[in-house]
Amino acid sequence: TNDYSIILNSNDEPVAIIKTIEVTVTPMNEVSEEFAIAEGEGDRTYNYWRDTHVRFFTKELNELGLNFSEDMLLVCERFELVDVNNKVKL
Repeated sequence: TNDYSIILNSNDEPVAIIKTIEVTVTPMNEVSEEFAIAEGEGDRTYNYWRDTHVRFFTKELNELGLNFSEDMLLVCERFELVDVNNKVKL
């Protein structure tokens, strides 16, 4: 934890710096509602987070010849935004 990362846009240009504050490995079916909502995706509900991630992981795993499992392990990262957009200097 307390690692810093540079976030790049689709043109590989830096757009933000984040500081990782926590990393946990959690079974998919044990990810908390609070964590899912904190990701800020879609309508910011647990159901949206779950449905979107089930579809994503099912598709990606199927392409690798693997199956989705409700108890597969996910790496869950919490971070703080340190700097954004044109303020990023490298």
